[in-house]
Amino acid sequence: MRTIESKDNPLYKMLQGSATASFARKHRLLTVEGIRHTADLARFGRLPDYLFFSDDEKGKKAMDLLLAQEGAFSGLLGEEQLILLEPRLFEKASLQKSPSGVMAMLEFRLPQLEEWLSEGEGKKRRKLLVLEEIQDPGNVGTLIRTADAFNYDGVLLLEGTASVWNPKTGASAAGSIFHLPLLESEDTEKSLSLLKEAGFTLIAADMEGESLAGFSWPEGDFALLLGNEGRGLTECALGLADGRAAIPMGGRAESLNVASAGAILMWAGFQGGSQDTLDMESHDSV
Repeated sequence: MRTIESKDNPLYKMLQGSATASFARKHRLLTVEGIRHTADLARFGRLPDYLFFSDDEKGKKAMDLLLAQEGAFSGLLGEEQLILLEPRLFEKASLQKSPSGVMAMLEFRLPQLEEWLSEGEGKKRRKLLVLEEIQDPGNVGTLIRTADAFNYDGVLLLEGTASVWNPKTGASAAGSIFHLPLLESEDTEKSLSLLKEAGFTLIAADMEGESLAGFSWPEGDFALLLGNEGRGLTECALGLADGRAAIPMGGRAESLNVASAGAILMWAGFQGGSQDTLDMESHDSV
């Protein structure tokens, strides 16, 4: 295990830099904090490039749990991948109010939309969540986690949406970023056109749309489009949509948070296919 004591160490600078979305995207890096979330990487088949431990009691506890004989990373990482940081350096790099003593850093690759479409050809009823200009990383992370829970096949983040490289997005997704493909695109019209060409039905979330009470979800591939927290979907996205769905509300609230609305719509879309409904019976409920 190596020890880093200087803030000018190149590897430490990379760890600090990965806390910003622009740096993380450029270098394709993700950081994961906490014993449980770090251990989950091994369960997801994702070995970190480096594990950083705080040189204090919290770090020692994390090492005992993760590197011991029965630990998640026992015998899986080389000594050069295990880094001990002075507590002050660890706290400075951590995004948690109360650091847990361990951080993992790993390379992360996002597939291209064309690649995802090609690999999924022939799969029955593909379901894609599409996010346009959703700016809050907490909302984006929660929506990714919900898409994972309802067995969607991927999430497409369009221009203006909080990046998957934002550490707050990853924290809110709670590990789901490693469960399903995440795609990014800066061209809404091109991406939605590609989906339509591939046979996807585009369903837009729109307060002026058809009530879910009578909405008919497609039996084949579909993409559910969710828009900005305040403005909703752009005219471009609405213009390309094949259908518009609205959540009926009987109370006095004018609207729902986009993450709450997305959960309702994703569940409705999931229920829209008989085979999906049958498959859900084998999953845990919450």
